[in-house]
Amino acid sequence: MAVKDVLKVSRKTFFNPRGWLGYDTLKTSSLGLWVILKDLFTVAEPARQETFEVALKRLNLTEEDLKKSARFYTILTAIFVVLGSISFLFCFYFLFYHQTLSGCMLAIATAAVFFAQAFRYHFWLFQIKHRKLGCTLEEWRRGKPYDRGESKS
Repeated sequence: MAVKDVLKVSRKTFFNPRGWLGYDTLKTSSLGLWVILKDLFTVAEPARQETFEVALKRLNLTEEDLKKSARFYTILTAIFVVLGSISFLFCFYFLFYHQTLSGCMLAIATAAVFFAQAFRYHFWLFQIKHRKLGCTLEEWRRGKPYDRGESKS
């Protein structure tokens, strides 16, 4: 074998900024992130279109089951609101007593997760109370679902 085939010295042996920066890894990570973000902001089509009553029959739920679920969701909503409030107040404790911005940011992030869970369970409770599936955020904010003949204004 020739010496040049054994040593294989090239420009990339001493100068390879693409390899140093991990360009190929960054490119695949960026493409993966783009796919995730695209899926996050694309509205998924529901698997089936059904009314509340049809869903009750399909899942074999009774009015008693709905009352139990509504009570359970009310309790969970209250628990998550209390935990979120406590976490939010801890933000000020970390900020003023310990003077740590990182602790404050962590408390705010934790409070955001608790409040998101509270919203989730309250939204499900809203749908049970109004006996309508597929309510929108605007309907939840107004406190009542739109009637079919009613305009959104």
